[in-house]
Parts: sequence; structure tokens; C-alpha cells
Amino acid sequence: MNAHTANTALPYAAYADDGKVICQLDGQPVHVIQTYLKKTHPTVSVEEYRKRFPDAPLLSEAAKKALEKKKAEKEGLRTHMAGVAESAKVVPLHRKKVPDYGIRSADAMKLINHIKKAPEGVSIPVSVFEEHDHQDMVPEVDGEYIWDSSILRDCIAAMDFNIPAYFWGHAGTGKSTAWEQYAANTNRPFVRIQHTANTEESHIVGQMLANESGTYFEPGPLALAMRYGWVYLADEYDFAFPQVLGVYQPVLEGKPLIIKEAPAEWRRIDPHPQFRFVATGNTNGSGDETGLYQGTNLQNAANYSRFGIVTKMNYLDEDDEAQMLAEKAKIPASKAKALVDFANRVRQSYDRAEISNTIGPRELLYAARIGALFGGDFKAGIKRAFINKLPSSSAIPVSELMDRFFA
Repeated sequence: MNAHTANTALPYAAYADDGKVICQLDGQPVHVIQTYLKKTHPTVSVEEYRKRFPDAPLLSEAAKKALEKKKAEKEGLRTHMAGVAESAKVVPLHRKKVPDYGIRSADAMKLINHIKKAPEGVSIPVSVFEEHDHQDMVPEVDGEYIWDSSILRDCIAAMDFNIPAYFWGHAGTGKSTAWEQYAANTNRPFVRIQHTANTEESHIVGQMLANESGTYFEPGPLALAMRYGWVYLADEYDFAFPQVLGVYQPVLEGKPLIIKEAPAEWRRIDPHPQFRFVATGNTNGSGDETGLYQGTNLQNAANYSRFGIVTKMNYLDEDDEAQMLAEKAKIPASKAKALVDFANRVRQSYDRAEISNTIGPRELLYAARIGALFGGDFKAGIKRAFINKLPSSSAIPVSELMDRFFA
């Protein structure tokens, strides 16, 4: 034992030789007492442990450093929220109405300019926020983003009429980007949360943490979004387990979020008037029918029934996809058109179950950029961005198809 471990008031020494703290209940060396108690001694809270062993440390030096690093990463957000907390409760985000989304208008920022197929004679007001106290939470506008008019109408309905919405479809179809760019173009604060099999309720709503000064509550992203009026994107929704997603059900109904273990100021969070809940996934909650999205889960139908809008996002039409490639990859329009024609043939083969995977806009854009980098060798780009990911049974026919398009 090192010099600072001597503590006769404790059943066990305070520290182990490797710097870990020793649990006074069973003598095991650990980094974080709170985590260890939950796993091994669930009936003993960290508060009770501190009362029984007031001189016992709760964190190892390594855990303290990790905590300090995490705090430093969140310092910007914490400082920001401390400065705007009071005003956010009192002063709503100001809005101005844009009279017609079918007419290009500078008042709607750049949103209107990207609509390719706005129906004639249709007038839908679009809410665009003026500058507010949450500007650092607004995404960057992508001036080259191309809107599909039906997707844009869904975004408008979700945002202006406060309807929870869920976009699903193949990877690379722009599900998350659509919500991000809508927030960017209408100047809405936005937070995107990735869901995985390891996502827990505490990661979403917040949790009690401990340091040498005691315990404190760390609000989660959902709690912050609801309190301050952000757009909350629950991304990769179907990767989480149904029992975890259950925490969203009252929120989807427009009800307050109740965090039982939180202190009084965070225990009940009424939704801010501008809080919006949207989600994305590769499936519609009924399971993966394609076999491409391992890790997605069959979801609770009651959860998905609370989404007012559920839309399957498909690929852009040929002209729009070719325009996107030409603009983003800086390649000739003829080459962009050839790449899109090739992609459509691949997608048709996939739909006929002739190959095991399909090509999305993301892979196509990588292929275009690599092809341009290689002096116009788009076959090299397609191989690296797509074909090399396929099993041989699919790679061979796709390579033959590529040779026909890019002789």
C-alpha cells in the first residue's frame, strides 16, 4: 500500500497499489464506487455509502481524470445553458411567417430555392426563426442540398404543426440530413442523438453522478431539448431496445417528461412551445426485411403508433441525384448521369434479389469524388466505394455491369 492509503477508520485501505479505490463493503479495487455499487451492491446507494464511510474516496485518479475530460468537453454547453436558462423560460423564440413556399423567397432563407417540384397554387406558411439565444445549436446550411417536395412538406407539417415524425429507409437516402437541413434553413436549434444497443434511459433523460464534492444531476439531451425548445432528432431509432424507447412515449404525446431520480428543478420538464421530436431509422419498426441492417430491433407497435407522420424515404429522382453528384463532386454532368444510371441498374438488381446489397447516394458520391481524384477513372471509384464491400457472388455481376457503363 502507498503512503496515503493508511486509514484506520476504514475496514479496508482506501487505495490499491494500482490507484483504484477500494470498496469498503467487500475490499474490491474499482475505479468508480457508484458504478460498482449498482452492479454488485444494488441495495446500497452512494449516499448511504458516504454516510457509512465518510472518509472513503469514491473515484480513482484515473476516473477523476476521465471525469475532468468529460467536463471540459461539456464546458461550452454548460456555460451556454447557464447564461440562457432564465431567458429561455420567459422569452420564446420569435417567428415570422413566410406566405408561400412555392415562390422563391429570401425570407425563407435558402429553403425555398431548393424545391424542385413545388405544386402550383399551393400555399403553405413556413416558420423561420429570427436570431435567438441558441444560435450555437443551429446547424450549418448546405447550399447544395436538394429537397424532395413531399419530404419538405412532411418537415413543414412536423415543425409548424408539432407532429412527431419518423423517416425510414435505406442508408444514405438523407433521412437525418433532411431534418438537419430543415433546422438549418429555418434557424431552429437542433440536437441529434444516436441510438445503439447500449443506449440506456439515463443516457437520454439524464442521471445522477458523483464527484469528490458529492452527487449532482447531469441532464440528458432530451431534458435539455424539451426545456430550451430544440429540435430533438432520435437517430437510428430502431437500433435501441423497445423497453428503452418507452421513455419517449409520453413525450410523443406532448406530455411532460418526469425524471424520478432528478432533483426538484429537473424532476418535471414541460415541453417548450418550440420543442420538436423527430426520428429516423432503417426500418419502420416491423423488423429488417432486407437483411442489410443487422442490429435493428423489432419494435413496440404502441411506440410507433404515437408518430403522426411516418414516411419512407427513397432515393432522389435521377435528375436530382445527378445534379447532386455534379455539384458536390465537381464532375461533368455527363459523368454524373452515367453514375446514376449505373446505380439505378444496381438498385433494380437488388430489388430482384440478384445481388446482396444496394448502392446509396453516399457510396455514389464517394465513387464520384474518388473517380475525379483518379483523373476521371470512375471504375476505380466504384470499386473502392462499393464493389469491394460486396461478397464475391455479388461483386462479380456488379463489376460486369460497371464495365458496360464505363468501358
